[in-house]
Amino acid sequence: MRDTGIPVLFYMSIAKRALNAIGSDLTYGPDLVKEFRRNVPNWDDESWTTLTVSREEGGEVKTVRDEWAPHFLAAGAITRELPRINVLELEVTARLKNRVSRVKLPGQERTRILKICPFAYQLRYFAQEVRAYEALCERGCELVPRLEAYIFERSEEQVVGFVCDEVEGRFAGVDDYEECRRGVEKLHEFGVVHGDLNKYNIIIAADGVRFIDLENAVLDTEVEGSKFARLCVEELDGLENKLNDEEGWGKPWGD
Repeated sequence: MRDTGIPVLFYMSIAKRALNAIGSDLTYGPDLVKEFRRNVPNWDDESWTTLTVSREEGGEVKTVRDEWAPHFLAAGAITRELPRINVLELEVTARLKNRVSRVKLPGQERTRILKICPFAYQLRYFAQEVRAYEALCERGCELVPRLEAYIFERSEEQVVGFVCDEVEGRFAGVDDYEECRRGVEKLHEFGVVHGDLNKYNIIIAADGVRFIDLENAVLDTEVEGSKFARLCVEELDGLENKLNDEEGWGKPWGD
């Protein structure tokens, strides 16, 4: 790992174990594993469940076994029964963002979207997104992708991600304002404020608008009616500026 002075975290699932690397660069996973295998003492020792790896100022590699417990979504956060698939059984065909990939399920050719929660501090956002998707499904909303399965590490109880439909279409632009506004209004009617309406979270599909990335969503059951109404107004008022944004916030890799 090249030393740039910028600390980062790297997480990966390896068989029934997990790795947390404090290094210098967020490096491509397979290449990083090869480097760990060459440089980390007892890398292939099966006695550890979690491993923290860091490089000291003098260049020495330091490892700490089982310093942290594996994280996963609380059982009570899941209200719908869906298939549960081991993350290691998925075939990744493309990485779209840091936590989002295009994948194939075992024995299937159709691609879907995988979103994972690699670190414990992200659990609350992951739980909120799951809550929003499940609520919208129960309310018959078709403005968001359909969750197809939960993804686990080590055991089915340890859910760290989900797989959903891949929405085909293009990202929204300023010329789509009216259609997007109608879509946002419908989403609000289903009792959800999106919370992060950058233009890369709005997809113009053949049959209408779709919304993705609900980590910051607010449900009408979570706040008082007056506050929910205010959030709806604020989201609609800010929509045009979001569609005009040129900074690329939320943009997938390679686009």
